[in-house]
Amino acid sequence: MGDYRTTTGEPAPASAPRRNRQRIRRISISLALAGFMIVAGTVIRVERSFLANGYVTTEQYAEVRPATVGTVAEILVLTGSVVTQGQELVRLDMKEEQAVVEEAQSRVLQTESELARREAEIGEEKRRHQEMIEIARLRVQNADAKLVRARELLEKGLLAGSAMEDTLLAGKLAVAELESLRKKDPAVYAQEVAARRQEIKARRDALARTVSRLDLKIIRAPVSGQVLRYEFVIGELVRPENIVYEIFGGDRQVLKLRIPERYAARVAVGQDYKACLTSYGGLQPVWFKGRIESLRNVIQKDGQQAYRVAYGDFAARGRPVPPGTSAEARIYCGRVNVWQFLANP
Repeated sequence: MGDYRTTTGEPAPASAPRRNRQRIRRISISLALAGFMIVAGTVIRVERSFLANGYVTTEQYAEVRPATVGTVAEILVLTGSVVTQGQELVRLDMKEEQAVVEEAQSRVLQTESELARREAEIGEEKRRHQEMIEIARLRVQNADAKLVRARELLEKGLLAGSAMEDTLLAGKLAVAELESLRKKDPAVYAQEVAARRQEIKARRDALARTVSRLDLKIIRAPVSGQVLRYEFVIGELVRPENIVYEIFGGDRQVLKLRIPERYAARVAVGQDYKACLTSYGGLQPVWFKGRIESLRNVIQKDGQQAYRVAYGDFAARGRPVPPGTSAEARIYCGRVNVWQFLANP
């Protein structure tokens, strides 16, 4: 074949061996880069974290909810008040329960009165019974004496046989009457009194149950502290799922966070967090650091949002941070390599 020539000054095309060497070099470089990336992605570790929202609260914190369904009748404590444990906060309408309690009290008093009256009657019956026994015993003695005289008269021929028979019959009747009175068991009275006392106990227990239901209509402070009242008014129907107050007590502050359900299994006690408070945001936000101290082992729901509650220690660093201040936190849950991070961020 002839030589390749050009008139435009272009370089001659590479020969086949040279093209093969270039292709091999490109493939080698690509493989080397790919291997480097794989090794680097395995060796290089990045911090994995996720976001959670919450607010600053106190160590002794409580959400106050009614123990039963009821209508608000009286609001006793307002926001900002300081309360002690057990103090009444709200009274729900208890007219129906009060009527039941009064009826139960009336039944107890009635049963106790009936028992007292019956015990007096039993005492009188026992006294009369003893008197009747004594009278029957005297009649038996009198009948025995008459029988002795009748026999003497009969032996002397001064008494008819029919009269003697009447005397014998009268004596037998007196003995039978005495035996009948003596056979009456006084335990019957004791059994009757025991049954009445058992009835009183049952009615007192029923009264205690109604009183306990009445007590459920009073919402009390579970802990001591400062109160934050939620929006509710007199006449409003409240249920056990409704929060009516929050109480902030104790000297130490904590950060309460809602962990989205998708990250619930990643959070653990001891993990670090970094939080930014709404009141200290802006162009140069102030970051507060701490650790997760405790977790609730349940998934809660608020509308469509499912979350797990976590509590972290919180140091205000000399800054005024009132309870209830909103916060957004980034919780760090360990280091993983790049590929694990990309597969499960």
